[in-house]
Formats: sequence, C-alpha cells, structure tokens
Amino acid sequence: MPVRRATLERLGCVLAILAIPAGAARAQSLEEASAAALDSSFVLRAERARQDGAEERLRGAIDAFMPTVAFTADRPLRSRITYSPEAAPPTVGLDATPRRAPTVVGLTANLPLFDGFQRWNGYQTAKTLAESGRLLLIGRRQQVLLDTAIAYIAVLRDTRILAARDAQLVAIQRIAAFTDKQFELNDATRTDVALARSRVQEAEALRIRAQADLTASRLDFTRLTRMAPERMPPPRLPDRLPRSADAYAELVRTANPDIAASQLEAEAAGYQAKAAVADLLPKVNLQFSKIAQIGYSPVLDRITDTTTRVVATVPIYTPGSLPRIGEASALARQRGYEAQDKELATLTSARIAFARRQATAEQYTQLVARIRELRETMRGFGIERAAGFRTVLDELNIRGELANAEVAAEIVLNERDGQALQLAAAAAQLDAAPGGPPSRRFESVAPPPPSALRRSLAGAPVEKAPALRGSGAPAVTPTPVLRVSRAEEDHR
Repeated sequence: MPVRRATLERLGCVLAILAIPAGAARAQSLEEASAAALDSSFVLRAERARQDGAEERLRGAIDAFMPTVAFTADRPLRSRITYSPEAAPPTVGLDATPRRAPTVVGLTANLPLFDGFQRWNGYQTAKTLAESGRLLLIGRRQQVLLDTAIAYIAVLRDTRILAARDAQLVAIQRIAAFTDKQFELNDATRTDVALARSRVQEAEALRIRAQADLTASRLDFTRLTRMAPERMPPPRLPDRLPRSADAYAELVRTANPDIAASQLEAEAAGYQAKAAVADLLPKVNLQFSKIAQIGYSPVLDRITDTTTRVVATVPIYTPGSLPRIGEASALARQRGYEAQDKELATLTSARIAFARRQATAEQYTQLVARIRELRETMRGFGIERAAGFRTVLDELNIRGELANAEVAAEIVLNERDGQALQLAAAAAQLDAAPGGPPSRRFESVAPPPPSALRRSLAGAPVEKAPALRGSGAPAVTPTPVLRVSRAEEDHR
C-alpha cells in the first residue's frame, strides 16, 4: 500500500506539472520586468522628448553660422505719384521724370562675420546643455530601473510575509483546537480557550493585512511594468561595490550622472553670460543683394541693382544691455553654487547610504540568528509542553514571537536589498547603454568621453560592472565586493 500510494502521488505531481500552461511555468525575471518598465515609462518618454528638444536646439545653434538668404517680392496694388509744382518734366537721356510704383523682386544674403562671439557662445551653450541632457536621460533610466527593482523585491517580501502569516495562523488554529480538546477533558480553563481564540483572531487580522500589502505591492509593480507579477525568482543584487565609504563616494563623484549634469548646466550658464556681452561689441556683416525694379518709368522698364557690401555696426548705447549682462553673470554664479551643493549633497547621501547598508546587513544577520534560536526553542518547547511544564499562553507567545521575528527579518532583508540597489543606482551601475538588448539592461553604463563630461567625469572608470543575479551576462573583471559579515554571505 505505501508503494502504491507513493506511485499515485508521483503520477499526480506529473499530471499537475503537465497541466500548467507554458507561459505560467516560465519565470518572470527582473530583467524582463525592467525592459518592460523602460518601454512603458511615461517619465522616460517625457525625458526623451525633452532631450529631443535639446538636440534640436543644438542643431539650431549650428545653423546660426550659415548665411541668411531671403527672396523679396513687392507688388504694389495701387499707387499715385504727384509732383509739385505741376510742370512738364524734361527728358534726360533715356529717362523721364514721371515715375511709377515699380514691382520689386530681389534676393538678399547676409552673413555675419563678427557678432561679438554671440553665435559661438550660443553654440557652446546648446552643446553643453545637450550633453547635460544626455546624462539626465541616463539618470532617469537609472531611476526607472531602481523603482522597478524595488517594486520587484517588494512583491517577493510581501509574498514571504504572507506565507509567514499563513503559517502563524495555521499553527495558532492548531493550538486553539488542541486547547478546546483539553477543555473538554478538564485539562484547560475557559481563560485558556478564550485566549487561544483571541490569538486566532489576531493572526487572522495580521494575515488579512499581509494580503492587502501584497495586493498593493503587486499593483505598484503592474503600474511600473504593465504586467502582473508571476513566478518571480529572487534577483541577483549588486555585490561588487567598493568596500569603504571613501572609495564608494569617489566612485559616485566620478560616475553619478546628476552631478555631471549639474556641472555642465553651470558651464552652459557661463557661456550664456559670455554671449550677453556681445551687446557691447561691434558687429560686422557681409551682405549681398540683387534687386530688380520692374516698371520703373515709361522709358526704363527695369533697373537691376547687384551689390556686395561689408556693414560694420558699433553699438554706443543699447537700453537694457548692462542689466542683461549682470543678470546672466548672476545666473552663472547661481548655477555654479548649485552644482557644488549638488555634488556635496550627493556625496554625503552616498556615504550615509553606504553606512546604513552596512548597519542593515548586520541587523539582518542578527535577526536570522534570532530566528534560528527561536526555532531551536520551538523544538524544545514541544517536549516541555507535552510534559506539562508550559502553558497555553507560553505556546501562543512563542509562536507569535517566531512569526513576528520572521516578518521583521523579511522587512529588514528587503530594506538591505533596496539599499544595495540604491547604492548601485547612485554609481550608475543599474543601466545599459540606451537601446541595448534586454539581457544587458543591468550592466553599467560606460561613462561618456572626458571631453563630453568636462571636469565632473574626467576620471570615470570605463570597465563594466557585473550584471545582476540571473541576468545571464558574461563575467567581468573582479572588483572589491561589498559584504559586511560572513553570515550575510552565507544567506546570498
């Protein structure tokens, strides 16, 4: 009979596996969810549209160096010319004094030779802002990937918490049923029965709360990815960050796209201040015009004027020019101070996050050790309870304490993993180059060349960071690993 029962159980498992649809059996990885989030993010689409505008502004700044060409056509609809005094005009050569309102057709071209470096500074401004926009786009991609990864691990956290609450409810229901039987045998009091039933209600309430939290996290994940979370395996988290806070802060200083973007914006404001000085400098233009006047007089039907000239303008007084220069200069100083504050705030946040990540990892190690001790206590507690050395209250308390410890460990584990993702995002290590394949979404972005990033990313490393767990990306050159305890390494 046991052999037949085991055979039937194996057959039932095989049939259950075959009954699962192919789509449901396939695991939904973090890489797939991140690719879907990048494709469907409205924030990222808006950022791309903003960057398209910056690129168009750059093309417009380049076009400013080209000459201005215009075609002019002037056709009078009604014109009357009078002379005073009224006298018969003499004829001079082939011309006669009576004039008409001629039709004017012409082609003009104007090429600025010198404009006080206004076009050059405008081009440098547009170029720098376009470079800054590309870095901001990378930063937004980092944020989308970070939000998706945090939502992903939140679903895993709430799923495990719900499982712990379910186990707690089942265990307390078993204790309550056992207490009812003891009461029937006069081995338990009504107080024990009431207490056990109250703990069942408490466990049911906690399970309902855990179910609501799981529903909320699933909805948040669906909002980001436009897909329902199904069969989600634990992801590989960044584990090749520097060991020390100073090394990590230096990595953030050289690789964080927001720091580089703010410094480029300050540089662009400096070019705008230089462009404003052009109002006080002379301007030299090369002009070419070819204008034909048709129907000029009764004798001369057409006059064609072809002229090439150099026109120089020296401004003596332009209202509002000095205040505009002062305003642009003040804005440049403001952007410079803001860039310095941005760098200081980002580096300080990086150091704080690094320290919290270490403390959270140690806290999780202690919680895991506590759960291990509580489970050992539960095994000994069963013997003591059967021998009559423990009461119903003791059993309910130890069961509730174990469940709360498991939930606390899951919360801290989620916090630790979220902090690891935030550390990687601050160092631009959660993203692949725009347009890369989904399997490489979680590789680091190779920083742009130093000429594009100016001072901010001049010393940025060019090696790639490792992919996250489960990404299938090839291995890279080993770098220091962020691990704060041996217990944490054992639980990875």
